Amino acid sequence: MEIAAAFKNAIAKSGKDAAPLLIGSEGRYSLEYVPFEHVNTAARLVIVGITPGPTQRDDAYVELRQLLRRGLTDEEILRRTKKHAAFGGPAMRPNLERMLDAMGVMDLVGGGRAAELWAGRADLLHATSVVPHAAFVGGKPFAGAFEEILRVELLRRCFERDFLPTLSRLARDAHYIALGPTPATALSFAADKGLIDRSRVLGWLAHPSKQGGSQVSVYLGEKKISELDPKDPVRHRAGALVAAAEELRRRLSASLEARAVA
Repeated sequence: MEIAAAFKNAIAKSGKDAAPLLIGSEGRYSLEYVPFEHVNTAARLVIVGITPGPTQRDDAYVELRQLLRRGLTDEEILRRTKKHAAFGGPAMRPNLERMLDAMGVMDLVGGGRAAELWAGRADLLHATSVVPHAAFVGGKPFAGAFEEILRVELLRRCFERDFLPTLSRLARDAHYIALGPTPATALSFAADKGLIDRSRVLGWLAHPSKQGGSQVSVYLGEKKISELDPKDPVRHRAGALVAAAEELRRRLSASLEARAVA
């Protein structure tokens, strides 16, 4: 696994100031390189987002630049960079860890705290995205539906080239969790294609970014729908969040019971 020379040289020289490292564009859509190519084939838990955001991109560039100076192999650099930056950020990772802990997801991998997935137990996690490079529309991070990904050739090519083929490299008994409805639909698409076992898909968590507002609190039951401000944009999707949390709890419980019987 090698880092494309042009991207590697730009990041080595400028770090996060190398952005944007454009892969391509199509109308209002653009795609920027993020060094997240590493696939953790031994992972027991796979978390799937929509696309890396600018915070993850910048953090990855800074980390990669520092690692390049140490003379490591590209494969090792990509592994460490992804461990450092995937689902990173002052709101995203803490919110994600909070949901994983509260829902009991770590019970699938022997217990412990979710923070360990980015530390001493990183071998358990494969972090990825439906569009694995940073996708933007009108200069803002892409947050659309899966149908939009399939409709926009630039995004569809990235999904088909950089996401779908990686699934065959993962353990057949790994469990999958999506971050929101878009990656959940993408996982259903992959299951329809026979690329993953549908029974291993547990459902979806609320998207943990700070742009999500109060949706993590609603998802976890910390805040009731009736307590939301009438102008809170989460109100119109609060029912779906509650239903998704219930479904993930049900599937998680079934998976743990099946494992206990086995």
